[in-house]
Amino acid sequence: MYHILRLAFPWEICYNEIIIWNEMECAGMESNFETQLQAANALRAAWAASDRKRDEGLMQRVDVVKLTDLRYQAASTPEDAIWQLADVYYPKGHTEGLYPVIVNVHGGGWFYGDKQLYAPYGQYLAAQGFAVVNFNYRLAPEHKYPAAFADVCALMEYLAENAPRLQLDLSRLYMVGDSAGAQLTAQYAVFVTNAAYRGLFTTLCNGNYPVPSKLALNCGAYHAKGDRTDEIVSWYLPDDADDALVHSLFAVLDYLTPQFPQCFVMASVNDNLLTESRILHQRLSALQHTHIYREYGQDNPENGHVFHLNLRSDEGLQCNADEVAFFKG
Repeated sequence: MYHILRLAFPWEICYNEIIIWNEMECAGMESNFETQLQAANALRAAWAASDRKRDEGLMQRVDVVKLTDLRYQAASTPEDAIWQLADVYYPKGHTEGLYPVIVNVHGGGWFYGDKQLYAPYGQYLAAQGFAVVNFNYRLAPEHKYPAAFADVCALMEYLAENAPRLQLDLSRLYMVGDSAGAQLTAQYAVFVTNAAYRGLFTTLCNGNYPVPSKLALNCGAYHAKGDRTDEIVSWYLPDDADDALVHSLFAVLDYLTPQFPQCFVMASVNDNLLTESRILHQRLSALQHTHIYREYGQDNPENGHVFHLNLRSDEGLQCNADEVAFFKG
C-alpha cells in the first residue's frame, strides 16, 4: 500500500514530481517532525543529484577567485555550524578597489540548497565584474520560520560591518534570489524599506541592515495568497505558529511601498509559480514603481522553474545577461 504526496509548490528542477511513500512512513506527515525530515531528505537527495548533473564540469572557473567559509554569525550549537557560512567570489584580477556586490539568496523551498550547489551560478555572476556573496542559511524542517529570514538579515548586517575588509561597495549593493530565495529577497527588501513591516520582528528591528539599490527576483514564491495547508509551507512554519507570525510571512506584498528597490522580476511561462510573479508585477505597477517585468520560455517549453540556473541554456544565459545589464545600468 502506498500514499501519494503531491507537493503543491514545484520547486527547482523536479518541479512537477510526484513522490510515492509507503503509507506507514507518511502517517502524520503534517505534524510529525521525523516524517517531515524523512521526506525533505529524500527530496534533497533527488534534487541535488539533478542539480549536480546539470552543473557537471562547471564547478571551477579560472576567471574567478574565492574567499570561502566566512562565518557571518556564531552558531548556537555545534550541529548548526554548517549553516551560517558564506563565500565571496571575485573576478580574476582582484585589485585593491571596491567591487559592486551581488548577494545571492538561493532557492529550494526553504528546505533545500546551499552555497556549494549555487557555486556555478555565483561564479558566473562574479565573472561579469561583481563580488558575489553566496551563503548558507538554516533550512526547514530542522529550523522553522523565521530562521531562514533571520539568517538573511544576519548576513546583510555582517556585510555592512565588514564591507571595507571584503572590498565591497555597498553603494552598489544588489540582491538576486530564485524561488524561495526570491521570496526571502523580497521579504528582506520590504523589511528594510517599510518601518511598519520591520516592526513585526521585534528581535531584528535594531540591526544595521544595508538597503540594496536593485533586486533580481526570479521565479519567486511570494505567497500573495498564502496557504498554510501546503506541505512544504507546513515544513517551514512552526506547528504552533500564531496568526502574527503567519501574517509576517504571507503578507509581505501587502507592505510594498514606492521605496521598494528597483527590481527585475523574472518568470517562465512554463512555471507553475508564474501567477505569483504576475501578482508581484501588478502590485508594483499599482504603486507606479520602477521595475522590469519579463517572461521567458515562450519558445522553449523545457525552460521552466529557475531555468536561468542552467548555464548551458541559451535562454538561461540571455536571462542572466539581461539581469547583469540591469544591475550595471
